[in-house]
Amino acid sequence: MSTNKITAEVRETTGKGVARKLRAAGRIPAVLYGQGHDGVSLTLDSYELSQLLATAGAKTSVLELEVKDGGGGPRRNVLIKEVQKHPYKDIILHMDLLEIAMDEVISVMVPIEIVGIAKGVRLDDGILEMKRRELEIECLPHIIPDSLTIDVTDLEIGDVIHVEDIEIPEGVTIPHDVNFTLLTVVAPAVEVEEEEELEEGEEAEEREGEDGEKESDGEEDEEE
Repeated sequence: MSTNKITAEVRETTGKGVARKLRAAGRIPAVLYGQGHDGVSLTLDSYELSQLLATAGAKTSVLELEVKDGGGGPRRNVLIKEVQKHPYKDIILHMDLLEIAMDEVISVMVPIEIVGIAKGVRLDDGILEMKRRELEIECLPHIIPDSLTIDVTDLEIGDVIHVEDIEIPEGVTIPHDVNFTLLTVVAPAVEVEEEEELEEGEEAEEREGEDGEKESDGEEDEEE
């Protein structure tokens, strides 16, 4: 688990107009939830936040939050709950933070990291299909992994990795009712396309042969 520090200021006013002015001034509106409060309106420094999100594992890191301008109290341990971005611009619009207790088990989403190139992909032109790109885990905050690693090097076409096949760190659990699929290696789609093209070609040849026979029969009738 990695730890980063982030500072915030208390936000007294809310609304779309206020949020636009904040972003223009280099501040990002945010809300802090958890640990007994319904939501504390804050602002975060845009540059500091962008630098944080650019680091590996930022969304699974426990952040040390310092609230200035009347926030008071000790520094808080928080996780990034949600990041709202502009639909087509690389701009952060809003962020939700979740205050946590370091001695309480929490549920978080962790990305899946693929290691290696599957044998079926490397040698047989197969395709690695990922059914899930992140997993929900439960653990204490200080042991949240940055990601869950799956080595696919030895996978051949037709091989499947299920949730119960992966190795997880000690103290981490993955809540699940069924042993669902995470990824699989499938045969290349081009083989299916080639078969369809071959069948279409054979059907076309058969039609041409039938048309030729009809024309021959017609010529014989005329000669008679």
